[in-house]
Amino acid sequence: MEELDKKGVSLELSAAGKAADKIAREHGEYKRQSKTEDIVESKPRRDAGLASLQEEPKEAAVTEKKVEETEEKTEEKTEEKEHRPKYVIGDFTFKTFHEYRDAQEDVKKIELINKELDIHDPATAVRLYNMIRAGEIAFKSPIGEQFFDHIADIVADRSIGLLEDRAVIEEADDAVKNQKRIGAFIIALAVIAFGYFGYSEIHTILETRRMSHLQEQVGSDDTGYTYETGSEDSDSDADSDGTEKKWDDSYVDPSTLTVLDKFSQLKSQNEDLAGWLEIDDTDINYPVMQTEDNEYYLTHNFDKADDSNGALFADYRSDLVNSTTNTIIYGHNMKSGMMFGGLKKYLDEDYYNEHKTIHFSTLYEDRKYEVVAVCLSKVAYQDDNSYRYYNFIDAASATEFQAFYENVQSLSVYGTEIDMSSDDQLLTLSTCNSYVDDGRLFLVAKRVE
Repeated sequence: MEELDKKGVSLELSAAGKAADKIAREHGEYKRQSKTEDIVESKPRRDAGLASLQEEPKEAAVTEKKVEETEEKTEEKTEEKEHRPKYVIGDFTFKTFHEYRDAQEDVKKIELINKELDIHDPATAVRLYNMIRAGEIAFKSPIGEQFFDHIADIVADRSIGLLEDRAVIEEADDAVKNQKRIGAFIIALAVIAFGYFGYSEIHTILETRRMSHLQEQVGSDDTGYTYETGSEDSDSDADSDGTEKKWDDSYVDPSTLTVLDKFSQLKSQNEDLAGWLEIDDTDINYPVMQTEDNEYYLTHNFDKADDSNGALFADYRSDLVNSTTNTIIYGHNMKSGMMFGGLKKYLDEDYYNEHKTIHFSTLYEDRKYEVVAVCLSKVAYQDDNSYRYYNFIDAASATEFQAFYENVQSLSVYGTEIDMSSDDQLLTLSTCNSYVDDGRLFLVAKRVE
């Protein structure tokens, strides 16, 4: 209650105060100062203001000068700050903190390397150089690059002797390697050659055994027989001028003939069998084949198997029953001496004089020949006009025979007079010879029985 009374008194006092204030204003006894008057009263005196205005230019000039000086100093500091390096390590300056930090890391790596390793040791320098090149030790700044260049210089200066020694060693190793290669190559050639000659030797032995078996089938004691031809008139064996003919040239029908017993088994094994050739006291003792292809038996044997020795074969143009003027038999000049490999012995005149007899039996009769000439020639090219002895099969005239005779005489090794005539039945044995390119050795024999 007391508090309320106090408040009530306060309210009454406030109301009384407001009423008194109103009355005073109405009677002019109370005057409030305006805002304008407050401003005027707050201004300085006029004389003081004049004095202030008189001093202002001087102070403004001083202030302006100070501002200019401050601006100049600021610009100088700015320029100096712009040109002054921010991050420096020794002679190296870095524009950014990142570059500066990379350089610091490189410096630490370099210090560690110098502490732990003797970089002036040639072997160490080379190893360190290779590690940096391989990226096993990486640098990120020009300081690291300079250190790598330094290591490279050490390698170049201190390791030159080591590199020279290595070059010498490598050269020696290369020489040894080359010698080893050459040695291995020679050994390989030797093995190949041994294998080849071993195979060739084995092949020759097997072929010799096979031929021996064929020879056994023929039988050396079977002399065969000579078939009779022509009429019983004695005049049939003489020319019109009365000269006795050496051989009956009456036509014989092969179908009327009987194969000799010694060849019957072989003929059943190979229909191409045409006869048998043997030269006394030599290794030439082989069957003779004949087919329409003169190439076939160059690479096939009696069994028609592939064989580098081939087989002896008669020229398909030669008639072995109704004999042509010349029967040609071909065979390889084998180094082993097989086939016609033994004919080269006839280049020795003593051997020639001691081995003149040749036995050539057809399927139907045995024949005997005598060697009259040993000749050397060569295969003629198409545009070559030289004489081709291998084309003389049957003389169509005396002139043709004479041309053959003269050429055989000119090609004869011994140059002696050749004893043969147009009435002779001739046998030519032909093989290769290396006295010239595409050289040929051939023997000419005439029938004597």
